[in-house]
Amino acid sequence: MRLCMVHISRIQEMIIMALEPGDAFWYWDGRISRTKNIPQGEWFDTSAPQDYGGHGWEISNFVYYPEEILQGQPQMRTGSGSYSWLNNNPGNITFGGADFGAYPGKLNWHNFLIFPSWDAGRDAICQLMRTPQYSGLSILSAFQRYAPASDGNDPVRYANQVASELGTDVSTIVGDLSDDDMTVLENAVTDLEGVVAGWSYTHDDTSMPQAVFDLVHT
Repeated sequence: MRLCMVHISRIQEMIIMALEPGDAFWYWDGRISRTKNIPQGEWFDTSAPQDYGGHGWEISNFVYYPEEILQGQPQMRTGSGSYSWLNNNPGNITFGGADFGAYPGKLNWHNFLIFPSWDAGRDAICQLMRTPQYSGLSILSAFQRYAPASDGNDPVRYANQVASELGTDVSTIVGDLSDDDMTVLENAVTDLEGVVAGWSYTHDDTSMPQAVFDLVHT
């Protein structure tokens, strides 16, 4: 019993801890979870992927920023508020040891980095492509690494579209691209990742769910 109470106490402490810029959390039916993944086992008594007990459209992901709180439903295929939009991360860059200007230690589902601004997130695409991990690769090889088919992506289509917009071919080495070329690449990646806007609130907006408002003002 004592171990159980300690466990519950730690969960409650995690939930009520004051928010910091870049914190992401889930909301459903007056409940808050500050885990990266939707707590399906706790909320819906299931661990099956994408099984939300028929409540998928009632679940929201929130990200806290100094000037606003963003809300989306990125877990739904056609939901508003994609992860790229919520996280100011148009390239959907995941943590791999470097933050590229993201909030240190702040990650959303799938280890997506969370950036303080949209421009910072866009700049991160160029920074990533300039690293040794990508700079020596062709455009095609770079996108096979950046958006692997094993994750459900189409890297060949990505590479062809980027090369087309650059006026080159997919064998071009990423490290040979100019700064202007990188701007074109950033735009292409942003389009390919499919940014979808959600909802934005000021910190004092009482139209957000009460539990979220209370957490914001903890």
